[in-house]
Amino acid sequence: MDAPNALIELRQLSAANAEVFSSLRRELTADNPIPMGLTLEEELSRSLDGFREQLAYPAPNAVFGVFCDGVLAGTAAVAWQSKFASSRHKVLLWGTFVSPRFRRRGFARRLVVRAIEHARAQGARRINLMMYLPNDAAAQLCRSLGFSTYGVEPEAVCLDGAYFDAALMSLRLD
Repeated sequence: MDAPNALIELRQLSAANAEVFSSLRRELTADNPIPMGLTLEEELSRSLDGFREQLAYPAPNAVFGVFCDGVLAGTAAVAWQSKFASSRHKVLLWGTFVSPRFRRRGFARRLVVRAIEHARAQGARRINLMMYLPNDAAAQLCRSLGFSTYGVEPEAVCLDGAYFDAALMSLRLD
């Protein structure tokens, strides 16, 4: 758990957080590229301006971050992928990850719950996600929050010549 005096803050990120967001993603990709779905070389090729743009997507899209003593420890985001009313009932949960230095503190659960609450408050009916496999801890977390698997995409990503499947999961917000 957290140190007794650790300051924990969960808040929505903005374009101003692009550097720490990029740094966290690079740390995670260097540790294990499978959950990120891209190689470290690919992650390093992403520009800071691209992250600023991503973090500034218009509402109701949102990226949430948890900070531990001022350090970005993890993130989770929701995105509405369509501007059309026929598809506005569903959102994509993406970018859910926690630094290896801050795992096993409940941060991922807090972030995903916050993303779910945000989606629900914005009128979403369903949250979908894609998770590269293997990722047992994330799968267990998602199942514990009510997500169910509705499919598997074989060979969803190829990292350094090795193929990895992706689980497709969904949660109905009632």
